[in-house]
This record gives sequence, C-alpha cells and structure tokens, in this order.
Amino acid sequence: MSMKHPPSVKIFDDSIMMDLPDVEAIYYEITNLENGIKYIGSHKLVPFGNWLDGYYHSSENEEFYNLFWGLKKDLFEYKIVDAGIHQDMKNLENKIGTDNQVHTNPKYYNLAIPNKGFKSPARIELCEWTANLIRTNAFNRVNEKGEWILRPTLDIEGMIKHQARKYVDAKNTIKDIKQKVIENNSIDKTEPLTLWGESKELLLDGNRTFIACKGLKQAKAGFKVRQVPDWFIEEHKYTQLEVELIAEFLNPRDEVEKEPTDADTVYDTIIKNKRVYGIDFASEYNKKYLRAHHYHEKQISQMLPVAKKMYEVEEEKKEYGSTYIQWDDTENCQERINLEKKCESIESQSNGRTITIIGSAGNGKGLFVEVLDKMMVSPNFRHVIIYPYIKDKHIRDKWQGGQTVKMNKKGDLVTKTKSSARQNLCDRLDYVIGSMNIGLSEEYYKSYEVIDLDYLRPKQTDGNQSDIS
Repeated sequence: MSMKHPPSVKIFDDSIMMDLPDVEAIYYEITNLENGIKYIGSHKLVPFGNWLDGYYHSSENEEFYNLFWGLKKDLFEYKIVDAGIHQDMKNLENKIGTDNQVHTNPKYYNLAIPNKGFKSPARIELCEWTANLIRTNAFNRVNEKGEWILRPTLDIEGMIKHQARKYVDAKNTIKDIKQKVIENNSIDKTEPLTLWGESKELLLDGNRTFIACKGLKQAKAGFKVRQVPDWFIEEHKYTQLEVELIAEFLNPRDEVEKEPTDADTVYDTIIKNKRVYGIDFASEYNKKYLRAHHYHEKQISQMLPVAKKMYEVEEEKKEYGSTYIQWDDTENCQERINLEKKCESIESQSNGRTITIIGSAGNGKGLFVEVLDKMMVSPNFRHVIIYPYIKDKHIRDKWQGGQTVKMNKKGDLVTKTKSSARQNLCDRLDYVIGSMNIGLSEEYYKSYEVIDLDYLRPKQTDGNQSDIS
C-alpha cells in the first residue's frame, strides 16, 4: 500500500520495519535537515501491526507543526528508529527525552518530556551486578591472611531466612551437600552463606547448605559467609523486590554445584510484573530479567507466551470462581468423580462391549494412545465413548480450531486457519476403527463417539447436585 507523504518530508526511512514481524508500536525521530532540530515520539499502531496507518506525529509546538504541514518542501527526515510493544517504545521515548531534556533543549521541538510506558519495579542491571559482586568474593568475610572468619551455627540459626525458589527438592539436594561434606571431611568445598546487612542480618542465600551441615562435626566451628555491608545497601537504596531478585540471580541456571532458581519462581515473577506493575509480557524488562537468569533468546521467546497464558488462565479462574471445573483433580472434583462412576456403570452394564476414556483435550495424541491401549485390552468392544475435558480457554481454542483474520504490512486482510485437535483425533480414530470394520458384517461394526466436557459449570442449578449426561 503506497502512501504519499507530506511535501515537507524529504526522506522517509522505515527500513527497520522490513525485517520485523507485526509490531504494536513505533518510536520515531523527525529531523530538520537545515538546522538539525528534532522531534521525537512514539505511536501505537491501530489496529495491531497496521503499519502506515496515516499517523505522523502529535506535536503541539506551533512552529514545528506549521513547518511540517506547511507547503515548504524537502525539509525533514522522518525515521522509524525502533519498533516493538507500546510500553517499550514509550519507555525508549521517555529515556531519550529525559537524557536530552527535550522540553528545554533548543535542539528539540518537543514541549515536554514524554511519559513512561511503565515504571520499572526493579533495577535489573543493578541486581545482576550485585549478585555478580557477591559471587566473585567481593563481600567474603576473611582475615588479613585471606582465611575465612567462620560464623557460629547459633548465629545463623537465629537469623531471618529468605527462600528464593518456589520449589526445592530439599530431600535430595540437602542429602547431596551433606554427603559431599562428609566425603571431603570439611566444609571447604561448600558455598559460603550470603548474609544481607549487618545491623539486621538476613540469610539471603545458603539455606540448604546450612541445613545440611549444621549437625555435622565438620561444621562445628561455624560457616563461611559473605556479608553485604549496611553502607553498601544504603548507598544503592535497594528495594525489597530488588533484594529478592538478587537472591534469584545468586542461583544461575548454568552452575553445576548449585540448584538453579526453578522455572515456577521465574514464571511467578513475570506474572507478578503484569498483575502488580502492569508490565506487558513481551516487554524488554521481562527479557532482561530472563537473560539475567541465563536463558537464551529462543527460550525467552517461548517462555513469555507461556507466562501470558498462565496469567490468562489464572485471571479466568478468578473471573469464573466456583463455576470453574478442575477436571484433572481426580480426588476433589465432584464432576470428575461423578463421571468416573458413570463410566464404570456403562462398562459394567455393557459386559465389556462399551469402553470409556476420560482424558485431557490438551494432549490429543496422548488421548488417542489411551484409546488404542484400551481397545487392545478389550478387543471385543463394539463402542468407544471418549470424554475429552477442556482445562482452559487456550486448550479449548486448540481443541476446536478455527480461523483468525490479521492485517499484513501491505494493509491486506489475511485469513489463517488453525487445525482442530478434535478433528485430528477423529481422523485417526476413523482410520483405525474403519480398518477394524473391514470384513465385518454391519451388526458387528465398531463405532465411537466424542463427548466434549466444558471447563465451566452453570452459574445456576436446579438445587440438585449436577450430573454428567
């Protein structure tokens, strides 16, 4: 789609857009080619990905406005400098505006410093730098000879302790640490405990080492520690969230001797960034956070959509409350219990001629394998009833398939069809059961049916306990 630019635009450079997928927003700079004065700005594309939507700027500077929309020709260069999500483009615009104080700088047409997309809840670079300082022995408690000054067990016992990980395999990891100390007959090879502060000490990292060693004779003299001093903490004015991030970063994923911060903790942090601070999942802030945990770019591109789905499912559960059915909770979900009883009754009354399967619609291939396995166990079956349960809207969409309409960079509407996991299952079953029916008389034909189970129960009932029909 071609667009005729205002006469004042001599150079229009949007080359950066050519190698990018559909984006939400752009950051641009307009430069007066005669005197070098600039105007900076960002713009959210409406609809999403619709580049060249007719927008140029939103300046209220009368001088710049008249120059841009006046009849003078070939005065400006209009350049798209970056593109991505709207929050990141707003933050970039704010940073450049703040760094150059554009509202008072005669080299800019802007009348104000642009607002941020969001206020960063933590200084990730500072947290990563601090964790590296701690790991590289900057705060080791040693004497003039470089010998460790050990802290007694009772001192550590009484401290407040922080747990960075959501899940820890304590039984195995603590046992491993303990065994290594016994085999080495010393705590020499153990990681130092990390203490945060002096006037109010916090055991920031090393809980497992302390638990593993505190009853051993090798640790009777005390523990190696590294201690971040009060003056350092005060100088950088760490927030509580930043202290928690430092604890996470002390457990990087590529270290062998330490248990890395688990993925559940990482996902919780990203979801919290959205829920509490309004940070978009695909933001550069979240990418920095994941890079600090030593995830590579391909992993990051996969993890952020997963975090978004997890958040949306959590929000959906909160929205629907008690009407949300937890089908995979085999012990407490009454609908699941009722259905299993019904399936037992169906199979019992059919004398093995009917078999039933309850399985997740989120794993179509696994569900197909379950059906095959049960067919092999009951080769004389006549009918199969499959109950695929749907756990959330993402699984529902994958199960049902459908079409989406998007606009490409040329402005054309493109329809994309998503294959249906349900249809894939039925195609496989048609092939298998159709093959079984070859040579059989019609009265012995085998058949199947698929009965989808929704993940929402009615908000209103007749007062009786609901049943599966």
